[in-house]
Amino acid sequence: MEQNQINLIELERMFDDLAVNNWASSASVFSKDFCQKLAQECQRLHDEGQFHQASIGRGVTKSTHTEIRGDFTLWLDEKNNSPLQQSFLSHLQTLLEQLNQSFYLGLKRFETHFALYPPGAGYDKHIDNHRGSGARKITFILYLNEHWQKGHGGELSLYQPDQENVLITQIEPTLGTFVLFRSDLFPHQVEKSFQPRLSITGWFRDDAS
Repeated sequence: MEQNQINLIELERMFDDLAVNNWASSASVFSKDFCQKLAQECQRLHDEGQFHQASIGRGVTKSTHTEIRGDFTLWLDEKNNSPLQQSFLSHLQTLLEQLNQSFYLGLKRFETHFALYPPGAGYDKHIDNHRGSGARKITFILYLNEHWQKGHGGELSLYQPDQENVLITQIEPTLGTFVLFRSDLFPHQVEKSFQPRLSITGWFRDDAS
């Protein structure tokens, strides 16, 4: 792992917060330069037409509903990606190992994609595990929006696990903000964006179900 791309001390602080609150965020885990390069790559690949309209559900229930979820995504594949993407995937593998050491989660792998929400798009309140599955254990999001302002919307709204209408926090999707939370616990939604909103989103999985 390249030390100039990630702040391991700040990551440890996030882990402390995750242990107490089951969620954590930081604006300084990944370097600004690294995040800028990821943002440029995300935008370029979108402009080249490599993204696809995101769907909800899985199997026979999988379908697109832009009024519920309006983002476009491009999945990162370990066998077919750029050196920049490979570097990010390498960081995720190290994170997986550190999460296992710290929380004994039995994580086996991760899945991740670029996401771009066009103006006017959002994602209604949901929980990240598919119905009948608990394989996703930790959700992660790295935001890639360098000039994001308060009025642009696009916040991540995180709600109480046992009271899904009680808001815990709203996180601005600014460049370099990194979020971790328990995938099975927190109802959350992406508020409507009024500018293109870029991120890398994914899940650490144990694949038990």
